[in-house]
Amino acid sequence: MATKPTREQQRACDLFAEALGLITEGARLDGRGSFDHRDLADVADRLAKALPFPRDELVARALERRGRALGLRAGTADLLSLLEGPATPLEALLRSDDAFRELVAELETELGEI
Repeated sequence: MATKPTREQQRACDLFAEALGLITEGARLDGRGSFDHRDLADVADRLAKALPFPRDELVARALERRGRALGLRAGTADLLSLLEGPATPLEALLRSDDAFRELVAELETELGEI
């Protein structure tokens, strides 16, 4: 049976999620670099090694932070976790602000029809 993460471990995950968000923001702002989804996956994997959480938890926290920063509703990470096909939740972090908002809106529309 797994033990419940400590407050320090929770805080560490939040800080690593913030770092992941800052890395992707830097890559988006630069725009000329060759930082892509494979590089981001490598960074996320390395950060997750330092945590008692799976990489998906780290990515979810980074997505939630980004969604809040863009003024989107709570639960954005849960919504983006449903992504399938060519885009993944991790890759959504690399999208521009407008493309990120559009992706969330598209998913909300699709789920509204279900």
